[in-house]
Amino acid sequence: MNTEPRKILHVDMDAFFVSVEEVLDPSLKGKPVVVGGDPDGRGVVAAASYAVRRYGVHSAMPVAQAKRLCPHAIFLRGSHRYYSEYSAKVFEILKCYSPLVEPMSLDEAFVDLTGCERLHGPVLQTAEKIRNEIREKLGLNASIGIASNKLLAKIASAYCKPNGMLWIAPGMEQRFLAPLPIQRIPGIGPKGGTELRRMGIKSVGDLARLPRELLEEAYGKWGVSLYRKARGISDSPVIGEVEDSRSISRETTLQADSVDPLFLESTLSYLTEKAAGQLREEKLFARTVTLKLRYSDFKTVTRSKTLEMPTAEDHALFKTGVGLFRNLFTRRVRVRLVGIAFTSLTATPYRQEDLFDSKGGRCWDGLYQGIDRIRHKYGFRSILRGTSYRN
Repeated sequence: MNTEPRKILHVDMDAFFVSVEEVLDPSLKGKPVVVGGDPDGRGVVAAASYAVRRYGVHSAMPVAQAKRLCPHAIFLRGSHRYYSEYSAKVFEILKCYSPLVEPMSLDEAFVDLTGCERLHGPVLQTAEKIRNEIREKLGLNASIGIASNKLLAKIASAYCKPNGMLWIAPGMEQRFLAPLPIQRIPGIGPKGGTELRRMGIKSVGDLARLPRELLEEAYGKWGVSLYRKARGISDSPVIGEVEDSRSISRETTLQADSVDPLFLESTLSYLTEKAAGQLREEKLFARTVTLKLRYSDFKTVTRSKTLEMPTAEDHALFKTGVGLFRNLFTRRVRVRLVGIAFTSLTATPYRQEDLFDSKGGRCWDGLYQGIDRIRHKYGFRSILRGTSYRN
């Protein structure tokens, strides 16, 4: 049995959106730049350059507040298309060093280099190669944490930002963790940090001295998680992106052939909700949406579109599907069958939360979890999108 410690990298791009903007427009380098929504609107900051952070501006802050803190900042709306393109290029580089690359968002990923030393050399040397290649080929800086598990690697990359590299050598985990403030532990937010400090717990070392039984009694499952994290314990493997060759689809033959676009779109909406619900149930995400129409003369046509990022969210999948429908549908021939299919399935969404939403970057996860719970208890038709009710 091989007991050699794993060699895990957490590669985290520095101020990624801003950095891409600086590559596209070098005149922005060194200036206070904010990427996000309209500074006169209700958007939030998606990314802030290091030059603007000294004014107190940070990610997820309302853009209006950022403008008050730094009125002379340069505000950019941002472009997901460019960010997705550069993200794909970063992941292409990472996959040259290991088959086990687990994207966590557009700008961060775990890389398992265990067993790759014969190909690329010692782990520190390989990490430096990766960092240099990203900088030389793309003009972007990355911070890299190296450790024996994902938890420690993520803490290390955050610790050495910006443009740094830190290796937590096996056996040094407790010495590294003990003096850190508890906010350095992933999963401890402002509320949790305040609660722990109220108990006199200020450092990770303080937390590590508490017995598991006490933490579990006080906080339940979260307490058990804190106990493990304070000791640098994590068994989570790096899962390489593997596409599922299956498809998840729904189709229906109409009771009467129709040319009513509202009825047909309503049918498509209902089918999309059914298929998306199965995606979430199986913890999968789809990258390709395919629309299928069969006309009354039995001619069948399909159209597909590949998304920038995989998703299992009804609204995103329906928006794509209905766009295909409106481009394909003609009123000259009645429609007999409508179908929707999701392919290029993956268990890894590597979704970047939409911070460019003019209303503040809504989080949809909680909504769909609630919808799925209601349907599980009361049946699928107990809650539907408004666009599905004509069906």
